[in-house]
Amino acid sequence: MNARIRVLLVDDSAVIRRLLADVLSGDPALEIVGQAPNGRVALEKLPALKPDLVILDVEMPEMDGLETLAEIRKREPRLPVIMFSSVTERGAIVTLEALALGASDYVTKPSNTGNMATALQRVRDELIPRIKTFCRHLAAPTPLPAPTEREKSQMYFQRY
Repeated sequence: MNARIRVLLVDDSAVIRRLLADVLSGDPALEIVGQAPNGRVALEKLPALKPDLVILDVEMPEMDGLETLAEIRKREPRLPVIMFSSVTERGAIVTLEALALGASDYVTKPSNTGNMATALQRVRDELIPRIKTFCRHLAAPTPLPAPTEREKSQMYFQRY
C-alpha cells in the first residue's frame, strides 16, 4: 500500500478542525495525524507527529498563524504549509505576508456558499489537490503486475 500523506490541522475552532478532518479523511491518500487549537500546541506536537504537510489558520489565540509559520520555517524549512483562513484571499495583506514568510499556498475558508454540502465540496476541491501537489513525492507509483508466463514468452520471442 502506498504511503499516506500525513496532515496536521491547526485551527482554533474545534468545529473547523472536525470538518476538515472529516473532509480530508475521506480521501484514502490522506491521514490526519494530529490537530492543534493554536500555533504553540502545533509546534509542541510537530516533532512527534512528523507531518508531511500542515494546514494552518491565521487568526488564533496565544500564537497566530503567521508567528507559527515563521517558527515552522526555522525548524522545518521544507515542510509544506497551506494557510486556511477566512482572511486569506487573493491580494489580502495577510496572504502576502504568509507567502513572504514561506507559506506554500493558501485556501480561503468558504463563506456565503449557501449550504454546508457546497462548502465542504469547495474545501475538498481546493484543498485536496494542493495537498497532493505539495506531497506528490510521497505518493509511490502503483507497481506494475508481474508478467504472466505467456507475456514472458512473448517478450522472449520478440527479442530474437
